[in-house]
Amino acid sequence: MLCLGACLPNESRAEVPKPYGAVPTPEQLQWHDMEMYAFVHFTLNTYTGKEWGGGDESPELFNPTDYDPDQVIGTLADAGFKGVILTCKHHDGFCLWPTKTTKHSVASSPWKGGKGDMVKDYAEACKRHGVKFGVYLSPWDRNHPAYGTPEYVNVYREQLKELLTQYGPVFIVWHDGAGGGEGYYGGAKDSRTVDKSSYYDWPNTWKLVKSLQPHAVIFSDVGPDVRWVGNESGFAGYPCWATYTPKGLNGKPPGPGCNVYQEGVQGTVNGKFWIPAEVDVSIRPGWFWKAHENGRVRTPENLMKLYFESVGRGADLNLNVPPDSRGRIHENDAASLKEFSRLLKQMYSLNLADGASVKFSSNGTAKSSEDVLDRKRATFWMAAEDDRNPAVVVKLPEARTFDVIRLSEPIQLGQRIRKFSVFVKENGQWVPWVNGSSVGPRVLLLGKSVTTDELKLVVEASDAPAALSEFSLWQKPQIVSAPAVSRDASGSVTLRGGDGCTVRYTLDGSEPGSSSSEYKAPLNLPDGGVLNVRAFVGNSSSATTNAVLPVATSGWKIVSAESGASDPARMIDGKDDTLWHTHAGSGEIPPPQTIDIDMGCEIPVASVLYTPRQDGNTKGIVNNYEVYVSKDGKEWGKAAAAGEFSNIKANPIRQRIDLAEPATGRFLRFVAKSAIDGNHVTVAELGILPAKPAGK
Repeated sequence: MLCLGACLPNESRAEVPKPYGAVPTPEQLQWHDMEMYAFVHFTLNTYTGKEWGGGDESPELFNPTDYDPDQVIGTLADAGFKGVILTCKHHDGFCLWPTKTTKHSVASSPWKGGKGDMVKDYAEACKRHGVKFGVYLSPWDRNHPAYGTPEYVNVYREQLKELLTQYGPVFIVWHDGAGGGEGYYGGAKDSRTVDKSSYYDWPNTWKLVKSLQPHAVIFSDVGPDVRWVGNESGFAGYPCWATYTPKGLNGKPPGPGCNVYQEGVQGTVNGKFWIPAEVDVSIRPGWFWKAHENGRVRTPENLMKLYFESVGRGADLNLNVPPDSRGRIHENDAASLKEFSRLLKQMYSLNLADGASVKFSSNGTAKSSEDVLDRKRATFWMAAEDDRNPAVVVKLPEARTFDVIRLSEPIQLGQRIRKFSVFVKENGQWVPWVNGSSVGPRVLLLGKSVTTDELKLVVEASDAPAALSEFSLWQKPQIVSAPAVSRDASGSVTLRGGDGCTVRYTLDGSEPGSSSSEYKAPLNLPDGGVLNVRAFVGNSSSATTNAVLPVATSGWKIVSAESGASDPARMIDGKDDTLWHTHAGSGEIPPPQTIDIDMGCEIPVASVLYTPRQDGNTKGIVNNYEVYVSKDGKEWGKAAAAGEFSNIKANPIRQRIDLAEPATGRFLRFVAKSAIDGNHVTVAELGILPAKPAGK
């Protein structure tokens, strides 16, 4: 179908290929080359267990007991991360440097006698370990008395000036879209709203950033240099276009927190601007360290999945690794990162396309096979103008086995390829292997493992002459998959491992070993508990799956809840994929909504669990709550717990409400005080964790 000839050096070639569409700046090119960097979320929340501090937390709480920024940065650098972003100020307004703009900072803490400067420490540690340093400064400040007034915007810019002039070069300045709501502004509880589209005057704020750090890229929902991918689950869409045209809301200009953020997942084909995606995700369920999440660190297997679905789709991965209350990366996080790094190094240890020869259907630029095999952006192949279905045939020195292909375009000339297919030669015939759409900065495609000595890439659609700067082949390391854990309302727990593996478990919090109990039939755990599970195959084993199991709900009854819209029993059926909602045919039934549950017997309640809807829709997800426990279902007394589910819209995971003291009762009341994205309430599941009996 295609006539392929060896392209000789004396073929005619365009000396300077014309760029197509939006193209990256030099700073964006450097950012693309990083591929992976890390977030470090550390502040008062580390000591309160909150995701978003309210602004009323005392600086006296901030006092790391074994502070070691070199341990943090060294661990991340050794794992392959090329930069680190420090949360210099989160929404609680607490500053990790001795700023002149507020007393709510490390200068008012007991840490280092009020003489410490964590931003300085991290910047210097990054320099020692050869990684780049970045800063995150929350625009929302739930502590500052001027928030919501024009004066605060000047305060915010002064804080930026301090961060961008006192600590050396930064590679990124990171802004999110949070802003407005309840806080303790100046010490008094209040609710202040702002117009996110105009209040911060982002164009002039970003102009200030560029004047102080011209080589830094700026991240926000809408760029201007790097965009949010639109989720905190760890994936970019595919295709994921590096070009993007942000859209505002309600006729207003687009800005952080004021845009159609869902479109960031894939970007905009032929978008107006080059604003590539960053995938930000935490190694733990939450963004700040919590002791009860020490067993819920992402496994190396899961981190590899994140890598393929972020870096492998042309985005950069920003993995949050929060230090613990000591000021160090916890041992579980460090162990997972170490193994993840080993797997990546193993995969990239041998490029199975090395030594190959290449033929092109046409040639506008390439001088030799190395122009697409050397993995350098500056050297590339470009098809001739009139080649409508250009192809590249790669002949390996001998038959080789691989299952991953990595491709890159010379993005300094724009993103051109829209659709392509890769074939492998089997028994003298071309057989389809993998296919894709966008290539851009890079794409990694995982196919079935094949053994062959010849491949062909055919570009089936391209908006300008197709160009390719990398064609490489790899073998993904074999990993023993961690077992999956599922549980029903009766407390019956099922464990599922891969084919040919033995699944072993423990119930005492210890790590499962080769002599631990072997799983053979569903486990009956009506009282809940902590279950650790591993899979074993020969001398290899998986990472540990940690499951914190609530009390069985099969004997529970809904005493009172809005039933006009859907069956309230769905919120205690043990299924995360069902939900109760107050969206009726006659219209939305708004919060507050009260749910009363008869648990059948008295239980010492230590924690209440709320699982938001898991169908990808955020409408009706509860964000403010109260919890009560009663012995008779009549006298409820004061709330056993009350608060907010911070960041639940962007990170809709199961929420854990720890009571200050265990409360014993037969009846549980959950009050949904407010909800996001709509004027109704949704609940996928409610559950409890019981207090441990004395002596256990």
